[in-house]
Amino acid sequence: MKGISINGAKLLELQMPMIPYLNQTTGYLSYPQNRINFHVEENEMVLSIPPLLALELYRRGLLPQDEHQSFPIHVSGKRIGIFKVVDFRYPNSSFDDSVTITMRSQ
Repeated sequence: MKGISINGAKLLELQMPMIPYLNQTTGYLSYPQNRINFHVEENEMVLSIPPLLALELYRRGLLPQDEHQSFPIHVSGKRIGIFKVVDFRYPNSSFDDSVTITMRSQ
């Protein structure tokens, strides 16, 4: 399976801090490879990920809020280009819990 990195961060390795059950515990949420789907065609990449992972990408600034700002993407350690987010879509069903982010290379 191919791994993807956005702006230098591997999506498989992102750990999102959770509310602790006890004061002395630390919990993290991360997602397995089967929840991170993407395909690349010519100059476009479509990424389908859980909404909390998308939120974390924006929270950390890995995906910029500025639609004109570009960022590098690597697949399996190989740089495939500099991209910009061109579309962000929520699922059209309550059974599908992935958002779809479309990015275009420069």
